[in-house]
Amino acid sequence: METDFAKQQIEAFVQDLNSTKPMPGGGSAAAICGSMAAALAGMSAHMTAGKKKYAAVEDKMQQIITATKLLQEEMLAMAQEDADMYSLVLQAYKLPKDTEEEAAQRAKAIEEASKTAVVASLKVTGACVRIMKLAYITVTEGNQMMVTDGSASALLARACQQVAAYNVRINLGGVKDAAVRDEAERMLADHLSEGEALQAKVLKEVDERL
Repeated sequence: METDFAKQQIEAFVQDLNSTKPMPGGGSAAAICGSMAAALAGMSAHMTAGKKKYAAVEDKMQQIITATKLLQEEMLAMAQEDADMYSLVLQAYKLPKDTEEEAAQRAKAIEEASKTAVVASLKVTGACVRIMKLAYITVTEGNQMMVTDGSASALLARACQQVAAYNVRINLGGVKDAAVRDEAERMLADHLSEGEALQAKVLKEVDERL
């Protein structure tokens, strides 16, 4: 695609969402939220690092800073990947199917594009788990003035995960390979279960600190 969403101004990205353009869509918007979730966990770590009161967790906070920078870049890349995968799926469904040969080629293209899209969305749901784990550490061990930012990180990551989960499910509709479907559904269930538990843990900790 010509547009690189990671390099767009926020206003331009939002305007593109609210338009007749097929991309960006919900998956790209969710990944941008995921990037912000990672950045918020990193901010909490930044606001902890270097403070005498939190000297005991200095190394841990530095590790979180490094990890969240990588995650926010990964999520930005996923915003673009989601749009690219959606474009592939659309192209596959638009292929002609007038003859048996065309229909077979179209079915194969849909299968492959759908598999690729499922994998892309599963990367997002898995990354959200990693973000929420970091958010939990910043809430429980980091600067207590930043706990609401930790909750924002977890909430955004969980929302991103849930949107990506719907994208996994809708694209599984184009996958006929039972083994691929079963593995994708297993992975998704694991990610969602862990995400739900992590969000609950983070919010419980935050509520107790307010």
